[in-house]
Amino acid sequence: MTDILYVVLLIIGALLIYFRPLAKTFGIPIYWEIGAGSLAVVAFAIHMMVTYVIQAEIEESLAKQPCGSSSPQGQCYNLDRSVCEAAWNSVDQGCKDEAAPVLKERPGALIGPIINRCKARRMDKVLRFNRIKADTALCRAYFDYIDSPH
Repeated sequence: MTDILYVVLLIIGALLIYFRPLAKTFGIPIYWEIGAGSLAVVAFAIHMMVTYVIQAEIEESLAKQPCGSSSPQGQCYNLDRSVCEAAWNSVDQGCKDEAAPVLKERPGALIGPIINRCKARRMDKVLRFNRIKADTALCRAYFDYIDSPH
């Protein structure tokens, strides 16, 4: 229902900008009419962004988080999401301690990938028997990545 309202608002805004009926009928300066039409078009654009684009973006980013439905942890382990997240978060401090020498050696180093690989390895040590049996390309690449020595 609100989509229809905003489409009508878009049409009214476009008509105000293109035909300028208020300026022709009542002598209102055209800048006010163009401004009102532009405001209607912007309101429509904001509504579309909030309703469709941002919601899809939020769902997509949640799916890519560790243990999300699109993440390797979500696709390659047969676990409930809460168990997966608990396992992922439980190894956090140990991995930060493991990455501390890298920061001492190179203070500006990016340690995010080091910590993520460490967390994935430690989580896999504990939950190795919960790996899914399907041999997908994503899971093969993920397990090769965490099993590699560097």
